[in-house]
Amino acid sequence: MCGRFTLRNIDELVSRYGSVNFDPSYNISPGHKLLALTDKLQEIEWGFSPYWANKPFNLINARIETLNEKPSFSNSNRCLIAADGWYEWKESQDQKQPFFHHLNGEIFFFGGIFGGYRGKVGCAIVTTEAIDSLKPIHERMPLIVSKSHFKNWLNGDEVDCMDSNVSKQIVKHRVSRHVNNPINNDPKCVFPTKEKEGPGEDLFS
Repeated sequence: MCGRFTLRNIDELVSRYGSVNFDPSYNISPGHKLLALTDKLQEIEWGFSPYWANKPFNLINARIETLNEKPSFSNSNRCLIAADGWYEWKESQDQKQPFFHHLNGEIFFFGGIFGGYRGKVGCAIVTTEAIDSLKPIHERMPLIVSKSHFKNWLNGDEVDCMDSNVSKQIVKHRVSRHVNNPINNDPKCVFPTKEKEGPGEDLFS
């Protein structure tokens, strides 16, 4: 899954899409605003509820394997979610260790879905099976859409939109549990940590 991510490199987005009103973030959490590309680049809240729900679902992820089967997503639209990194937590004994996945500040786009619910637009990040090099941390990862397939994804075409080249270039490092608190939104979230591992903890077993 993907439960936190970053969007720090706003200058690159401005150079591509013009002025955007969005502050750099080191810790975008569910319920926060993010930048999504639809017919334009716009702010959308992270958390999706189908229009027919009696109460909010606030789904943050949608599995690509069942995207077209789940009733929750049957009337959703596609979007592309701007990011320059994301966090995953590796479970080990009684602790969860956060790791930061990134391309050294380079912008990429997650596949996403969005829709309206009682006058509010929300979205979810589409996930897929993690590539082999990332599976020691988590078995799932965000679907990173290739630039050449942006239109295919937005149009809902059934083609493989995963950017395998970008995915293979993703690097990761262990970060402080400072990021665990969604209130914390500063560079310390992404800094490599010097925290000691738990007793007997093997982070790559």
